[in-house]
Amino acid sequence: METVKLLVTVPATSGLTRIGDPGTGVEEGADWDRLAVILAYNDGPYVQKTIITKDDFDKLPNYDGREGVKLLTVDAQIGSAYIYGVTYSSDAQYNPEQSISDCKDNEQVKALTISNDYAGTDDNASAKFVSVATGYYKTAVSGDQPALFEIQVGGTGEIGSIPTMTLTRLASKIDIQWDAADAYDQGYTDVKVTDFTYKGKEYGRLFPEITGVTPDNQDKSWTFYNTSEISQRNGRVYHYTFTDGATTPSVTFNISARKDGNDITGSGYTMNFSYVLQQAAWYKVNATIKGVTGSGSITLSMN
Repeated sequence: METVKLLVTVPATSGLTRIGDPGTGVEEGADWDRLAVILAYNDGPYVQKTIITKDDFDKLPNYDGREGVKLLTVDAQIGSAYIYGVTYSSDAQYNPEQSISDCKDNEQVKALTISNDYAGTDDNASAKFVSVATGYYKTAVSGDQPALFEIQVGGTGEIGSIPTMTLTRLASKIDIQWDAADAYDQGYTDVKVTDFTYKGKEYGRLFPEITGVTPDNQDKSWTFYNTSEISQRNGRVYHYTFTDGATTPSVTFNISARKDGNDITGSGYTMNFSYVLQQAAWYKVNATIKGVTGSGSITLSMN
């Protein structure tokens, strides 16, 4: 065994809240309590896991005076290893701790998934969901792919030989804002967005940027209802999801209104993403509602 010094950076724990939301903001990146450091060896089916608490991580020294860059020391086997990191909440439903523990080789680590029902019905569900962060050791030569680090006898303590791993929030944010004022100019009244449904994959990947086989993954839908009368006419909703790095999602919403004394219901208006969601990306969609008729489908492209 050799002592390995590792530099680790995780997302900030404050100041990352939802902006422009008339409701209560959700802290993004402040509610994890475990950091798992994974060493997956290239010269044999062996994976070493080190799990520390957030309190212990916060107590680690800042490296060379750099705020937020922590110096972590672990004892590891000599050999060539890929290095991965994951933050999570140990008391959250479907957290990845057991899946990490079960990994036996590097291919299993790269293919790790996480449920999009991760946070369950916990009161702090959103904060725990978005506080999951992942990262891995890479170099300029390896690009977005993991790089091997050589753990040698007495060779890891020299300046320049310390591997660096930056963890990035895993969840993607879908931010939809709508305004139905234009529909009133067309003679509609009581225009409401009653609910919307996000359709994506049941599981995301912990490391979606890494080249690999996309796991067998079923489509799943999550429906959200607008109970506030104000937000039904002019509102904003957020949905967080873990991407699998391979498939595109969609959002379907339903509208109700009145015109000429009659109740009108519009359903199945779908916004289809034309691109794969990226890790830690924020997608803002502005929708203007002019009525309750139309093609019922639109393709969202990147500007």
